[in-house]
Amino acid sequence: MNNRNEPAHRRQRQPNPAGTTDQSNQQLSQPDRQRVALDSTPELPLVPAVAAAPSMPTTTSQKSAIISEPSDLLFYTALALLPVDGTVAGIPLPYWTPLSPWLFLAYALVNARLLRTVARRYLPFVLFPLLLVLVSCYGWTTIGFHGWAAARSIGSVVLGLACLASLEIALRIKRLPWKPMVTVLVAAYGVAFLVGMVQWAGVQWHVAGIKQFFARLMYRNYTWQRPQFLFAEPSYIGMHLFGVLLPVYWLTKDRRVAVVIPVFALGSLLMGAGTRIVIDVVVAGVLWLAALINFRRRGATIGAVSGIGVVMAGGVAAVFLDPRLSKLASDGLLKDDQSMSARIFHMLAPAWAWTHDLWHTLFGWGAGNISNAVRTGYWGARRWYDARGGLVNNEIRGLQNPPADTFTMSAYVSFITEFGVLVMLLLVVLVVVSLSVHHAWNRTTVCWLILVAYLYIQFEAYAFYGLALVVWGAYNSYRAQIMDRDE
Repeated sequence: MNNRNEPAHRRQRQPNPAGTTDQSNQQLSQPDRQRVALDSTPELPLVPAVAAAPSMPTTTSQKSAIISEPSDLLFYTALALLPVDGTVAGIPLPYWTPLSPWLFLAYALVNARLLRTVARRYLPFVLFPLLLVLVSCYGWTTIGFHGWAAARSIGSVVLGLACLASLEIALRIKRLPWKPMVTVLVAAYGVAFLVGMVQWAGVQWHVAGIKQFFARLMYRNYTWQRPQFLFAEPSYIGMHLFGVLLPVYWLTKDRRVAVVIPVFALGSLLMGAGTRIVIDVVVAGVLWLAALINFRRRGATIGAVSGIGVVMAGGVAAVFLDPRLSKLASDGLLKDDQSMSARIFHMLAPAWAWTHDLWHTLFGWGAGNISNAVRTGYWGARRWYDARGGLVNNEIRGLQNPPADTFTMSAYVSFITEFGVLVMLLLVVLVVVSLSVHHAWNRTTVCWLILVAYLYIQFEAYAFYGLALVVWGAYNSYRAQIMDRDE
């Protein structure tokens, strides 16, 4: 018991709640002091605690609640609608019609009082859309300005930042529990998989009612031939499985996610959902094994090499077993496959313009001006394409005079065309520096980066969640390592 008459300087040092005196705590190293503080927290959140805003008290009951205020329902709704990105209910963005990015934006705006905290922590990324506008001024003044296309391009980048801000607000500032979020994700992708099974049944047994229903529901309908689930097109399956769910598993180690990913992937393969998912499974499988195995142990190393060999052998077998892959392997990427040849030409035409315009290649044609670059590079790309026997279809012919909202099907080609090589390099530097400053470099991070870089080769949506997860994971890597050790 402390004596009230005891001098103040003798009553200054009191045992702390964790059971460690202040003096002994000072003798600990910085990581150990952080570990002691984290271990004394009533609930184990996904990320370290931060000082909440004055209007957001962090009580124990609040930390354990699924939501801290009604606005958090927006965040959970956004999670539930992640797989729904190809229906007529969404707002059209370049080649997809998602709902979740708009809900993430709404969640961030409703919690505007917390955005200052987010902006301070992610300042380089928060200022990035302003840089894109400034750089685009060069292209707008020298090439032209397409208002709606420019707004969709810059707006997509802002929506990507809204996803990052929502993750920060929900998980780090409000400290909402992550397990209910994973439950929502598992349920959402489970429902999407069941929808795909219904679509597959409609194709297999020629059920007209099913085909007609999804023909009205999907913005771009592929369900007459193969399951599309609820995605903008079947080739986006891998973006969700390996750009969203696999990183979530790496962050949380939740076994439910580890079940959903292979079930969804295997089911997609068996139902013939597309060719890209075959390639995605091989690439993601190799990277997952590379991140998982402890190579310091001889047995684990042998198992990893064997597993990688099996995955790659499966990929080679798929080339012979899948008719479309077999045809692409024998005839080449430019011949006899209208979808593949059109994808390649969509990327080739603006890239051809790069080789003849150095300044616009460095600083970009401007947000929304992809169509100008496509028009400039069309005939040069067409001559190269025709000389190699490329298949020409109506989609390729239409790019002679492309619409203002034309697309490239590749995030790299779109971004460099709109904003230039220099800004692209700056974005890469920002991500690398973020990983370095927050000591996030490890084998899993390297595999994660390679996987995301691969996925964006055939996906151009700036608002997609893959890059936002990478950045958020980098800034919160220390807490993820604590979770991994504790579990």
